[in-house]
Amino acid sequence: MKRLAVLLLAVVAVAAAAPLEAQPQYWIALNFDLRFYPDGTVVVEAKLHPFTVSGRSLYGDPEVEKEMESAWRETAYEILLMFSDNPKTLKFDVLTQFARDDEATVLCDVAGTGRVSRFKGAYVVKLRVYLNTSNYVTRFGEDVYEVKVRDSFTSLDPRSWIDVISFSFESGVELVKYRWEPSFARGPRVEKQGYLLWINYNEQEAPDFYVFVLKLPEFRYVGQPPEIKGSILDARIDERGLAVTVANNSTRAGYAYVVAKTPEGTQARKIWLKGGEVRTLVFPGVRRATEVELWSGDVKLDTYGVGPAAPLVVHIRGFYYLIALLVVFMLLFTVAYRVEARRRIPRAIPVYP
Repeated sequence: MKRLAVLLLAVVAVAAAAPLEAQPQYWIALNFDLRFYPDGTVVVEAKLHPFTVSGRSLYGDPEVEKEMESAWRETAYEILLMFSDNPKTLKFDVLTQFARDDEATVLCDVAGTGRVSRFKGAYVVKLRVYLNTSNYVTRFGEDVYEVKVRDSFTSLDPRSWIDVISFSFESGVELVKYRWEPSFARGPRVEKQGYLLWINYNEQEAPDFYVFVLKLPEFRYVGQPPEIKGSILDARIDERGLAVTVANNSTRAGYAYVVAKTPEGTQARKIWLKGGEVRTLVFPGVRRATEVELWSGDVKLDTYGVGPAAPLVVHIRGFYYLIALLVVFMLLFTVAYRVEARRRIPRAIPVYP
């Protein structure tokens, strides 16, 4: 269920003041159908139904329908967020931009009482997503992959969640096992061969992630494509540690990873680079490194060898300060020693007959 604020301007003449008041909000019931195919594609159909806070359907309302149609790209973005942290890297096709389905049924717990209401009609947005460009896919073995599907609505707004979501696994796709995160969330209401159905009455019951281990014999995993094109300009050991200078050689901004290989192990840092930006990243405390790599997505962009650490250089001003401190220390030590020595000299005691 997703909450949308409809701002109505109420002009009230009160002593030459005209305040703006936010009027009642409306909600959107969210039902999703996901179909997995053996080639590693997923067809996602979002079925949306608007209703008032009191539970009255707004399906067919001209103003609401126009507003939802103009926001179809936002719905598409929310679908892509189900499969990636960065939807810009996902390959997808728009199958249905925005359409009415008067025969569809949308389920939702309108009043939050644990009872499902049925709404007739739905606004539909449908995409085909290519999992070989998703960073929520992990290879487990020969033709076996773990696929995560996120409730993007909860991740964007804790007050929102997917009311109903179903997963169908077409012929050629084998569901090895599945789970959900967090584990205390509610499991599927319906479980049968090749089909799982969740009905989520509230955000606490709704999983944040639906996780599947699938056998996809026709799937060719290529990994997440790079967000940028970049290179390593310099990598050296100095007084700060390992300093690596990288450049974004493309015009678009994006994330990259700098990986340092040291005798003690491998360290990595995530960095955001604007288009054309050059930045220096420091690995504090690293005194030895053999190689540095620059990655974006699942693609290695560049490799740079690291030479031995430069000899320690003492600056002249710092050297003079050090000498001055040593001199002062020696003077204080000499004075203290002489005072103590004088205290210990035995005095002659006069003897009177």
